[in-house]
Amino acid sequence: MARVIPKKRSVVVYSFFVLCFLVITARIVNLQVFRSSFYRKLAQGQHYRLLKIQGRRGTIFDRKDRTLAAGLYCYSVFADPSLISDLEASAKIISQYTGLSQETLLSRLKKGKRFIWIKRKISLRERQELAALNLEGIGFIREQKRFYPHNTVGAALLGLVDIDNKGLEGLEFFYHQYLSGKDGKVKILQDSSLRKIIFSSGSAIPQAGADLVLTVDAQIQYWVEEILEKTVKKFRAQDASAVIMDASNGEILALANYPSFNANALNQEDLKYLKNRVVVDMFEPGSVFKVVTLLAALNEKIFSPDEIIFCENGEFKIPGSILHDWHAYGKLTFEEVFMKSSNIGVAKIASSLGAQTLYQYIQRLEFGRPTGIDFPGEVSGWVKNQDQWSKTSGFIIPIGQEIGVNLLQLARTFAVVANGGYLVKPHLVKKICSYGYCKDSDYSKKQVFSPEVTEEAKRILIKVVQEGTGKSAGVSGRLIGGKTGTAQKYDPDIGRYSPNDYRATFVGFIADLDHPLVIAVSVDEPRASHFGGVVAAPAFKEISEKTIAYLEGQNGIE
Repeated sequence: MARVIPKKRSVVVYSFFVLCFLVITARIVNLQVFRSSFYRKLAQGQHYRLLKIQGRRGTIFDRKDRTLAAGLYCYSVFADPSLISDLEASAKIISQYTGLSQETLLSRLKKGKRFIWIKRKISLRERQELAALNLEGIGFIREQKRFYPHNTVGAALLGLVDIDNKGLEGLEFFYHQYLSGKDGKVKILQDSSLRKIIFSSGSAIPQAGADLVLTVDAQIQYWVEEILEKTVKKFRAQDASAVIMDASNGEILALANYPSFNANALNQEDLKYLKNRVVVDMFEPGSVFKVVTLLAALNEKIFSPDEIIFCENGEFKIPGSILHDWHAYGKLTFEEVFMKSSNIGVAKIASSLGAQTLYQYIQRLEFGRPTGIDFPGEVSGWVKNQDQWSKTSGFIIPIGQEIGVNLLQLARTFAVVANGGYLVKPHLVKKICSYGYCKDSDYSKKQVFSPEVTEEAKRILIKVVQEGTGKSAGVSGRLIGGKTGTAQKYDPDIGRYSPNDYRATFVGFIADLDHPLVIAVSVDEPRASHFGGVVAAPAFKEISEKTIAYLEGQNGIE
C-alpha cells in the first residue's frame, strides 16, 4: 500500500514551486520589460562599433581652375583584437605587408581596446594584399588622403594637413573651417561567427567642404619658384622669396619661396622650409625703404626734382655715427639722390622733413602693422614709437635701418605708387564655393596719397630702372620702375652689423599693364655678390618678362 504524503507537507512543496515560478517570472519581466534597453545596448556594444567617416575636404584651385590641392580616396586598416585568436601570429603577418614592426603592431593589439588603427591611408596594393589574407578581426574603411598634384609648387603657400586632414600650415590651416567637410558615421558589425567584420546600413552621410579659388596663377607661381632656385644657386644664397601682386586690388598672383618642400612626401629635413618667408620673415629693408622718404618729400613739396643736395663726397657725420655711400657723390639733384640711392642724400632730405613728419608717413603706410593678408603667422614688423627715436634714428630709419618689415609690406607700399595712391589689402582667395554657390572675397583699399604725388614718384622710380641702380631690372620696351636694396644684417653675437651677411632686395612695378603689377624679390645672405641691383634685380627682370608675355598672351588678368 502506497505511502500517503501528509497534506501539510504537500502544501509546503507546492508553495515552494509557486514561489520559484513567481521569482523566475518576475526576473523575466524585469529583463524583458524594464531592462530590455540596457541589454539590447550591451549586445549591440559587443557586435557594433560606430566609426566616424570624414567629409570630403574641399579642393583648392588656382585662378584658372587648375587643381592645387585635392583629396584622393584611399583605405585605412583597423583591427578588433578580441576577434583575433593569435595576436603574435597576426602581428607577424601584418608587419610583412605594412612595413610596421612586429613589436609595434603587437603593442597596439594588446592595448585591450575593441578598435585600433593598424595603418592609416595605405596604398591600394597594400589593401589588396591584406584583404587577400582574409585575416580574422581585420577590416578596412575608405578615407581621403590630401594630394598636391604639382608637388613643390606653392608648397609653403598651400601648407599641409595632418593624418586626419586637419590643416596645419598655410592656406590649409587658415581656411580649415571652410575646407573641412562635415563628418558622417557608419556602424561596423561582426557576423554571427564573430570573425567577419562588415558594415551595417545605419550610416550618416558625410558632407563635403567648400572649395577655394585662389588669386594665384599656378603657371606664374612655377616660374617664380624656378627663377628663385636659379638665383639662390647662382649666388650661393641661404634662401629667396618673391611676391607678385595686382597693384589695383591686392590680388596675389604668386607667393613663392626657395628652398621648398613636397607635402606629398614630407621628411624631417623639410620642416625648416614650412614657413612662408614672404609674410613671416622680418628684416631691415635697406635702401628699398627710401620710397617712404620719396613719397613724404613729394607730398610735403619741400624739394623740387632739380634741387641740388650736397652728398658730402661719400662720408657724412651724423649724431652717434658716420654715414657712407657706396660711391663718393658730390652734388646730386633730388631725383638723382634716389636714382643713385645715396644714403647721405636721403638722410638729408629726411632731416629736412623732421622726425615727427617722417614717422607720420611711416604710420600712414601702415608699417609696424600686419597687412591683413588671409594667411597665418604674418609678422607686423617693427617700428619704434617716435618718442623713442634717438638722435641717430632720424637719419638711419629713412635708409632702411632700425626698422623691421616683411616683403609683403614693401610690395604694398610700391603698389601705392603704381595704382595712383591707394593702400590695398593683399589677399590670396578669390572666391569660396560650396554646392554650386560661390561667394567672392571682399577686398579693400584706401587713398593715402594723391594721384599727382604718386605720378611724380612713379616717374622717378622709372628713372631708377632706366638710368640708376636698378638697370638690371629693366625690360626692353616696357615701363618698369623700382628700387634696389642692399641691407647689412645685424649680428646679435657681435653686437653690430655683420661685415659678411646681407639681404639683397628689389621691389618694383610694371606700369604699362591694364592692371599694374608689383613684384618684390628678396635674397637672403647671397655670397657671390650682395648688391640688390646685382642679385635681386635680374630675378625681377626675368619674372617680369615671363609674366608679361604670359598675361598678354592670355589677354590680361582675369
